[in-house]
Amino acid sequence: MYYNLIKNKYIEFIFKNNFSVYNINDYNNIKSYIEKKIENYSICKCYIEIYPNAGGIETYQLVKFFTDFYYKWLKKNNFNVEIIYFENNDYGYKKSLIFIDDIYSFLLLKNESGIHRIMRKNPITTNNKIQTSYINIIVIPKINKEKNFFNKEDIIIESFKSKGPGGQHVNNTNSAIRIKHIPTNIVVSCQSERSQLKNKNFALKILEFKFFLKKNLNFNNYFKNLEKKYIKTYHFENNFIINHINNQKYNLNKFFKYEINFIII
Repeated sequence: MYYNLIKNKYIEFIFKNNFSVYNINDYNNIKSYIEKKIENYSICKCYIEIYPNAGGIETYQLVKFFTDFYYKWLKKNNFNVEIIYFENNDYGYKKSLIFIDDIYSFLLLKNESGIHRIMRKNPITTNNKIQTSYINIIVIPKINKEKNFFNKEDIIIESFKSKGPGGQHVNNTNSAIRIKHIPTNIVVSCQSERSQLKNKNFALKILEFKFFLKKNLNFNNYFKNLEKKYIKTYHFENNFIINHINNQKYNLNKFFKYEINFIII
């Protein structure tokens, strides 16, 4: 990973201009800096953001599939986890955001960040051709509030009726919440729960997430760079997973039946 960062000209610019790391060709200097930076955030709780990379409308189904997989695995292993945001359509999710309310969860999950490639027969079409799809999974730390504080007077909170994929109202009450942060013009919304209070709490977490990315250009670009990094390939027809970090193969059925710990593979 560190050698790839050295080769990346944009990352080189970030290091030189934002972090005063001038000896960009010094591998040990770069490595120790990143390790120190990541270590500082290792104790953090975290978010998992999942969204399509390439492959067509079937990637929406995959975003939902992997969102459910991570959520169920984390619940099964006693993590405090919530799906705080999902943007749904007729095929699945356009994107989703999971929040893990446990310290050190960022340290445990950060290696999931990158491209996940899925090779399978397309469940949406009738042909039997193998389709290759790509989704991005990015794990981002939740920093402490005292480091990421925004004043209550800087936000506007509005309620509205929840709507389904086709635009129809799914709730007669104004349970959905929209929040705007005036100084940054960040607007977030949440309608995943029937409870207005839960939607408000989730919306505030989403706002913290987006506020963090906007105010921390270094981490924003660092994780954007991970969008180019392959993490796993899932061969559904051949029933195996390739981990591109350690170049090992694993049984796919056991993986999705939660018989294999995805954190350690």
